[in-house]
Amino acid sequence: MTRILALIAGIVLIGYPAWMLRPQTWHFNSTFLIYNLVIYGSVLLGIAVHVWRARWSGLSLFPFGLFKAGMRGVLAAATAYFVAGGIYGVITYGDFYSVIGGNLWGLLFIFWGVFGASVSAGIALLFYAWRGAAGRRPPGGSGLGTPPS
Repeated sequence: MTRILALIAGIVLIGYPAWMLRPQTWHFNSTFLIYNLVIYGSVLLGIAVHVWRARWSGLSLFPFGLFKAGMRGVLAAATAYFVAGGIYGVITYGDFYSVIGGNLWGLLFIFWGVFGASVSAGIALLFYAWRGAAGRRPPGGSGLGTPPS
């Protein structure tokens, strides 16, 4: 029963940002796709790095570790965006805020973090529902889980 509830909650949490950012009209624009690509892509980038590092070092994967990895991906992508955009704005326009959204950059960072947390929690719950709380051990003692010598 717990795994079924985790599965349902995971699906709802993963779909929440796309539902909240949906256009209010029938016409889809590219902004909707870019926002979703940024949110889901930054979470999946963090999780991919975490899974790669776990397989390389032979460690187990746990749901909370996947959540933290997704949030680290969001933090890294948001920081890279704001720093690169700020530097570009200073070089091009002489103003740090002109490229990264004016004075709304803090609000953008907060929404990026909240929606990223929702997707990260959803993926962690799906992992919990699929594998259980014990996590997953890489197959074999000398398979994908060991570093190359």
